[in-house]
Amino acid sequence: MTDDQGILIFMAAGVAALAIIIVIGVLSSRRKRNSGTATWTVGLQYLGEQPYLASSDVLLNDKHEWEMFQSRYPVGTAVPIADGPTLHVSSVKQSLRAGWPIAKAGFTAYFAEYAHSEFPAVFLVKGSNGITVLDLDDSGVTAVDGTDRAVWSSTWRALTFSNGPDLILRNEKEAIHVESNEPLEELLIKYGTLKQMHF
Repeated sequence: MTDDQGILIFMAAGVAALAIIIVIGVLSSRRKRNSGTATWTVGLQYLGEQPYLASSDVLLNDKHEWEMFQSRYPVGTAVPIADGPTLHVSSVKQSLRAGWPIAKAGFTAYFAEYAHSEFPAVFLVKGSNGITVLDLDDSGVTAVDGTDRAVWSSTWRALTFSNGPDLILRNEKEAIHVESNEPLEELLIKYGTLKQMHF
């Protein structure tokens, strides 16, 4: 057997192992879904001092799991917080959590008591169209370039985002790319709407 044949056999074995892992994961997820049991768990996380609920990862575009999360945390649901007050769900959102080889998403539930408490917020970023700043307020997002000129904007209602290696933001007409940081990403998830645009 030549070295080339050995390499090919090794690569084929690796691909086969990856395929088996994917199939086992998909089958496991389907079994749980068919049993009516959620495949995700939920934990409390914080944006600064602001608590929110975040699920573990699920397969991207798994509508059944998303529907289960929405039904468990409908708007208005009271959620007691350990060593804190009872809070009330104001919105539930999706975001990307992982890409290749299996696209994953996650779900979050945010609380009415903190709605719009983050604004105004300003983030220094590097982005397309010479963007250097993102201004966030109650109405939406404005992107500003190095000459202090607004080059892009969107209302929260119109904003779709994709949070992959960078952030893709789209209004009703065009998309921009900006570098990601955790507080900015979390605010876009909270007030925007996921639209997978990375892969």
